[in-house]
Amino acid sequence: MLRVIGTSLILLTSLTATAQAGPGSDLAEFAQRLGTEATARSREAALRPAAPAAPLDIEDPYSFELDQFATEALMLSRQIDAAGGPVDLRCIFRGMSRDTEARIEAINAAETAAEQAHIYAGLADLMRDAAEIAPAADTDADLSDVNLPASCPARSN
Repeated sequence: MLRVIGTSLILLTSLTATAQAGPGSDLAEFAQRLGTEATARSREAALRPAAPAAPLDIEDPYSFELDQFATEALMLSRQIDAAGGPVDLRCIFRGMSRDTEARIEAINAAETAAEQAHIYAGLADLMRDAAEIAPAADTDADLSDVNLPASCPARSN
């Protein structure tokens, strides 16, 4: 579903205007770098599937960067919310923030390298989605200097 929404946003953005540099573009570049590292870590872990998992070390810069991405995605969600931007877009970034945090926990809780390889591969997919979707935030509203809490409507079943 995330890819369908993302693809729609990207098509709409490309048809209506060229994305200007802004917080969404910055987040997209950051996500691209994190995704590349996640892919490398996935491949490395897949080479030793039965080995015990190696949790993220608190001093590992990648651990810090994942935390930073989760924070920046949440901040972008809040900026979009405060600027009156699209509900779908603000909820996507909030979800990406939560998903990143959950994957950090999963990496640290994994028992085998094979489990971590799978988690890192999913993280690479998440970052690829973020890199594709984030520039849309730059075309919807001026998001500079906005620091209010976000609100996503409750899901209806």
